[in-house]
Amino acid sequence: MNWSSWLNEYYGDKLAQTDAICEKGASIYVAFSWITDPYLWNVLLWKEYDGYEAIKNTLPNVPDTETQKNWSGRSGMELGAAVVETYRLMHDKLRLHLRKPFDLCSVLDYGCGWGNVIRYFMKDVPLSNLHACDPHKGIIQVAKDLNPQLDIVLSDSLPNSLPFAGNFDFVYALSVWTHLSPVASDVCLTALHASLNEDGIVYLTVRPPAYAYYDPVSKLPGWDQQEIAETIRRDGIVFYPQSLEVDGAMTYGETIITRKYIEQNWTDRFDLIDVAMNGIAPYQGIIVLRKK
Repeated sequence: MNWSSWLNEYYGDKLAQTDAICEKGASIYVAFSWITDPYLWNVLLWKEYDGYEAIKNTLPNVPDTETQKNWSGRSGMELGAAVVETYRLMHDKLRLHLRKPFDLCSVLDYGCGWGNVIRYFMKDVPLSNLHACDPHKGIIQVAKDLNPQLDIVLSDSLPNSLPFAGNFDFVYALSVWTHLSPVASDVCLTALHASLNEDGIVYLTVRPPAYAYYDPVSKLPGWDQQEIAETIRRDGIVFYPQSLEVDGAMTYGETIITRKYIEQNWTDRFDLIDVAMNGIAPYQGIIVLRKK
């Protein structure tokens, strides 16, 4: 796709006006609030077009292709095609479940990586209300370098509390609970619960039971599909450790979590208010929780 031609054909006049506003130093929240099409926003964020230099300079940068692929398996607009669907799905759930206007909400990206997703919300929510954290020291520095205006901080792998002064109305955690051990899962969930305002929402993703038969993961050493399936039926959760210990415990690996497990182990702190599938990422089951 020639993105320059596409932008000029459909949005040339409006983007020229926005470029002029950006040249004067307008914030992303002010300059891009007119955009209602998530796919236009997606194209602008990835900067794979000619011209509109002030727009490009205002928007956060993206890391090199290797970093993108190492972190997400894809890069550029191929990665953007997946992220924009995730962004759109989150907006669908926010419209259904938030009890206050989104632009008045304090938002946290828990496990932000290099900041790929949080930048999509910069046109929806004032910068002062956007926050992000991750326990990976290296990628946090990358995120800060790419988006120095944003509040991005290093967090603990097993947090007693989150490293922020205020609480949040909306927390999302993408591809985090797909990797946490049962102990880490409970610790992190408790920390999120404590960080939420009344009626606060958590949007996270989990691996469904069908992931046990997903070809790449089924090739892991010792991954016995029948044994995994039996464990899922019995316990509702499976954790295959793949990392070094944190505080004497293995915390990171491949994790499958069932709805039954969530209902039995998380509803002491949260109401399970929605579940859904991401059609382009079916092994990322969507779970929406509200703080009790």
